[in-house]
Amino acid sequence: MIDTVATAESNRELAPGYRLLTLRFTEDVIVVPGQFAMLKPRHCFEPLLRRALAVYRAHDSRRLSFLYQVLGRGTEALAQVRQDDEVEALLPLGNSWPLQLSDSTKAIVVAGGIGSASVLALCQELKRKRVDTEVFFGAASRVAAQGCGLEDFRALELPLTLTTIDGSLGQKGLVTSPLEDRLRKKAGAEVIYACGPWAMMRAVAEMTAAFNVRCLVSLEAPMGCGFGVCVGCVVAVENEGPAAYDSYKRVCTDGSVFPAETIRWEINAMTH
Repeated sequence: MIDTVATAESNRELAPGYRLLTLRFTEDVIVVPGQFAMLKPRHCFEPLLRRALAVYRAHDSRRLSFLYQVLGRGTEALAQVRQDDEVEALLPLGNSWPLQLSDSTKAIVVAGGIGSASVLALCQELKRKRVDTEVFFGAASRVAAQGCGLEDFRALELPLTLTTIDGSLGQKGLVTSPLEDRLRKKAGAEVIYACGPWAMMRAVAEMTAAFNVRCLVSLEAPMGCGFGVCVGCVVAVENEGPAAYDSYKRVCTDGSVFPAETIRWEINAMTH
């Protein structure tokens, strides 16, 4: 974990409300798919806390990109960052997507909305390892799909199923609908990786449990520190014993990637 100051190379608007921030570092930063950073413009005093953003792409050990949606004061402050501005960065944080896969493993990656930020690097690594991979990409609209990096996913040339809620691009509806059809009609998926809205991941978790498919999810939660001290990002997990310390996990240090079956979706839904 490195606490440093990076320099903004660019902060492009991909679509209204969606931006791609690329930072240059003065030292090597080694990240693996699924990890995140805590970012804040330097000399920005409001809001006080940094914002957790998944590492979208590692161009090399000193250039990283972060895809984000402008929602709330933290991302609004980041949206004001201009070329050569300084950004406080604490990284790399969290665990990573498990990639200990056999040569015959078939994988499905489910990206919902800005959850795509956590899985592009995963898709790149799966392709590099020559894992048989399909992508299910869901967004609210054509504009949102563009903002969530659709063209970067298309460039990977992996089989891709696209849905938009308003039907402006791809199939109309939720991304979970074609995913369920895929699991029902075509066996063979051995692991599913999912990141997106809480309701989407809960639906994917329930679906994969019904089809007896291994599922891993990357969770988002409000964070103050990013390294386990503030305990502001806890989620309820399955625990065989009475409700106690082991009934909760910190998203920042125990995750953000968890086996889907360990999350108590019905309880956490009250706060998501």
